[in-house]
Amino acid sequence: MTISIGAPHVITPLGHDLATTLEAMREGRCAIAPTPVAPDLGGSLPAAAIPQGPWDGPSRTVDLAARAITRIWDQVDRGARGSGRWRWVLATTKGDIHELEHGDPEAAWLPAFGERVARKAGLDHDPIIISNACISGTLAIKHAADLVALDVCDHVLVVGIDVLSDFVLSGFTALHALSARPCRPFDNDRDGISLGEAAAALIVTRDPNIFTHGPLATYLGGGMGNDANHISGPSRTGEGLYRAVQAAFRSAAIGPGDVDHVNAHGTGSVYNDNMEAIAFGRCGVAQVGLNSYKGYFGHTLGAAGTVETAIALQGLREGVLLASLGATDTSAYPDLRVMHRSEPTQGRTLLKTSSGFGGCNAAIILRT
Repeated sequence: MTISIGAPHVITPLGHDLATTLEAMREGRCAIAPTPVAPDLGGSLPAAAIPQGPWDGPSRTVDLAARAITRIWDQVDRGARGSGRWRWVLATTKGDIHELEHGDPEAAWLPAFGERVARKAGLDHDPIIISNACISGTLAIKHAADLVALDVCDHVLVVGIDVLSDFVLSGFTALHALSARPCRPFDNDRDGISLGEAAAALIVTRDPNIFTHGPLATYLGGGMGNDANHISGPSRTGEGLYRAVQAAFRSAAIGPGDVDHVNAHGTGSVYNDNMEAIAFGRCGVAQVGLNSYKGYFGHTLGAAGTVETAIALQGLREGVLLASLGATDTSAYPDLRVMHRSEPTQGRTLLKTSSGFGGCNAAIILRT
C-alpha cells in the first residue's frame, strides 16, 4: 500500500503559510526576539512568537489550530472531505495550558481542548490526542500512517499546535534550559534552547488523488524508541534515537545510504545535540546533509515535528537543503555534515527525527 502525505499548511512566527515561511528561511531570517513574559520571569525572554492578529475563537490556541485545519481544504478535492473514512490526530504538549492562569482547569484538559478545536474547525469527530513531549508532532504523522496501513481509516488529518505561555516558559526557566540569545543547534558555542510557537496541518491518506495539486510526499516508514535514561536528560549514547531510526529503516525497507537529508530535532542544548550526533553516527547518516530549524523560529514543542516535516518536504520539492541557522562552528562534530549554508539538492528522501523528555524518540522516512 502506498501512503501519501499532502495539503500542508503551517502558521509560524515567520509567516502564515508554508510558502512565506520557507521563503523567510531561505533568506536566513530569525524570528527569535525579546518577548514579554511575566514579571517573575524577568519581564522578557528571547522567544519566537506568531505576530498577533484578529483571533476569533474561545482561545488563541484553538483559533490557530482551527485556522491551520480550515486552510488545508483548498488543497483537497471537494468531494473527498465527505467521502471515505476519516480520523484526525491532534499533537500538542500543553494545549490550552494557559487557561490555568485564567482559573479554568477544565478548559486546560487536553480532551476538552480537542473538542473546542473540532467545533471551531467544523470537524465531526473529536481527535486522537498525542501528547508525548517534543516528539508529539512526528509521532502523530507516524500514528496516522499506521491507522491507514492497518485499514482503520482511509484518510487522517494531522494537526500540531503549541503556543508560548508563562507556564511553559517558567518550566524551561526552572530547568535552566533557555539560552539568553537565539539558539544555535549543533554549534560549538550553543548554550540552550529558544522556545517558539506554531500550528500545522496536513493529510495522510491511502488515496493520492484527493489532493488538487498532488501529494507532497510518500510515507515510507517510521519508528520510535525510548532510552529510559532520565526524566529530562537524553541517553549519552543516543540509544533511544538509534533504535527509533533503525526501526524506521526496517519499516521503510531502506538503509542509511538511501537517505538524502536529515532534519534533526536539534534544540541547541548541549546534551541533546551531543546525543543526536552520536546517534546519527551510529545509524550511518552522519555524512548526509543535516539541519535543524530551531534557529529560525525556536522549539515549537508538540507542533515541531509536523511543522518541520512540512517545511523539509517542501524544501526537497523545491530542490533546497536549508542552512542550520546559528551553526557557524561545528568543529566539535567533524563527522557530522551540518548545513552551514543552504545548498541545492536533487535528493528526495527525508529522515525526520524528534526527541523529548522522558527519553522518547521518533523517526519517520518520507520521499518526495
